Amino acid sequence: MFLTWSLFLIIITQECSSQDDTGPYRGKYIGKLNSYHHQVSGEVYAVDDWTLLLVDFNYDGTGDDTFFWAGDSGRPGPLGFIVPDQNGKTNILERYNNEEIRLKLPDGKKVPRISWFAVYDLASQNAFGDVYIPEEFEAPAPRTLTPFVAAPGVALSSQPVTFLDASTFVIPDFHYDGSGEVYFWTGVGPQPSSRGSKIPDEDGYLEPLRAYAGESLRLSL
Repeated sequence: MFLTWSLFLIIITQECSSQDDTGPYRGKYIGKLNSYHHQVSGEVYAVDDWTLLLVDFNYDGTGDDTFFWAGDSGRPGPLGFIVPDQNGKTNILERYNNEEIRLKLPDGKKVPRISWFAVYDLASQNAFGDVYIPEEFEAPAPRTLTPFVAAPGVALSSQPVTFLDASTFVIPDFHYDGSGEVYFWTGVGPQPSSRGSKIPDEDGYLEPLRAYAGESLRLSL
């Protein structure tokens, strides 16, 4: 699949893979959560070496002492560690209903070095749901691509663009004259089209782009 980032007719293409070629690129697909208890379900992706993304995640919130939990043993058990929730907290988990959340592993932990990720109850020592990390798994890594290439008659330039993870990239030394109703734009396919969607600017707005004079922009989906 090709994920195409464009500004008007200015194109940068990143080759990447995801579970669903028709949907947004979320990272490298790990797998679907095995569901055992408490309505746990969802899809798990690796955004980078330190970050997991849970998509359509469900949990009924009724466990006694339940956490996001990971480890490198053969299967989920008490020999593991708490993965902080989407707010960076290690509180007992509350209810989730078809939510998309990012989880940052604790310092010193990396996705390729764990064997499994689970919704785990310490009181009963039961996994309510889990997924196993494939052997020799490699998470997405930062990647530097070419600079923006301007279409004829468009005053735009940049230094090489760097993708930091599955949904964040940096455009260094970005120049644009601010003319026209122009947006950052993304879509699937080898060429930009109206079937894509806008990307928020560096301030999180979906307004037409202003003029830029050598600024470094960090953009996220």
